[in-house]
Amino acid sequence: MLAALVVAGAAALTGCQTTTTVTGPQPAQSPTTASTSAAADPTGTAPTTSSGSGSGSGSGQTQGERCTLDQLTASLGRTTGEAGQRHTAVVWTNTSRAACQMDGFGGVDLQGPDDPMGPTYSLPRSSETPQSFSLAPGQAAHTTITWLPPQDGSGWTPTWMLVTPPNETRSARVDWPGGAVLRQDGATHPGTYIGPVSPGAEG
Repeated sequence: MLAALVVAGAAALTGCQTTTTVTGPQPAQSPTTASTSAAADPTGTAPTTSSGSGSGSGSGQTQGERCTLDQLTASLGRTTGEAGQRHTAVVWTNTSRAACQMDGFGGVDLQGPDDPMGPTYSLPRSSETPQSFSLAPGQAAHTTITWLPPQDGSGWTPTWMLVTPPNETRSARVDWPGGAVLRQDGATHPGTYIGPVSPGAEG
């Protein structure tokens, strides 16, 4: 992915952890090798292919001006689930004075120690259908990260993540909530993926 330039941190949503915002272009990520076989997804929303998690819109068509990183502050929301898959929310708050439009999928790149698959784990998108909605000043939206802890062994523990709003090319840096992840780069049915952006601070 592209190398991020760190700029000023932005205010977090009430009850969410303060994060540091990063903007700027990121270098292309070198291809990674396929991972171990993926775990079954009980929700039926896991992606069927390991497509890249870079920014981009969904199938819906937006109305009005899209939300950009200049208008949004990213923060870390709650992590739920104890056994099996866990769910972490990345919260997007409109800190500008104007409403903007959100729809589709953004991107999430987990960053951590280097290993045979590299220091970056770019998460694929779920099969959920995205919706389009207006985000008024002060309102929040969220992206849910569904992630699979290792079934045995220590796994791979990210230190932070780069999160990208839909239709954007710049990213914000957000802390990782902690916990090891099972790397499944290139898996057909991975247990770790992201959902489309949705209204509200939590799902």
